[in-house]
Amino acid sequence: MQTYDNARMKTRKKIIDAFWSQYKTKPIEKITVKGITDECQIHRATFYLHYQDVYAVLEEIEDILINSLNQVKMEYFETSNDLNNYAKALLKIFEDNGEYIHYLVVENKQPVFAMKYKKKLKDQFPNVFHPKVDDSKTNLAIDMTLSALVEMFIQWADTGVFSADEMIRMAKGFMINGIFHTLLNDFDIEPRIDLRGDQYKLISEK
Repeated sequence: MQTYDNARMKTRKKIIDAFWSQYKTKPIEKITVKGITDECQIHRATFYLHYQDVYAVLEEIEDILINSLNQVKMEYFETSNDLNNYAKALLKIFEDNGEYIHYLVVENKQPVFAMKYKKKLKDQFPNVFHPKVDDSKTNLAIDMTLSALVEMFIQWADTGVFSADEMIRMAKGFMINGIFHTLLNDFDIEPRIDLRGDQYKLISEK
């Protein structure tokens, strides 16, 4: 049974890899079962033992991304209050699935899934806010804050410019110290906005 399962998983991976190599360069409507089977050198009958059509292959990739978020939440957040390790585990998922995230979410090749993934990711964040008033404005303020954090992490996954520790420090800095303070102290980026008074003004370049 173990040998069969290993062979089955190996075949499915070959199909997924062949599908993905084509999906990166063409719309899914242009991808055919024949193109996939020719690339991974298997019979069409073998493909249909595993997938109903090419859309089913894409659906499995999407499920991999969603399930990985569920898994890390269950392993690190529901059993511990250590947000630092939880954040590192979350970023590790982004590293491992960076190419999938790039095409499916950043390039928005699958708009419906991109929205679903971002919402799922937003739901992954622990409840670090404790609103004193439960109303539409409060909930929207929290939602916009979490949406900004989600976009930060997705851009990080897509570029990989910062290390995981740098990314966590930046996110914590934005939440605790504010954007301008963090950019100035951690990256030597001076704000070009005069924040004194009620009317904000751009500061002329030196």
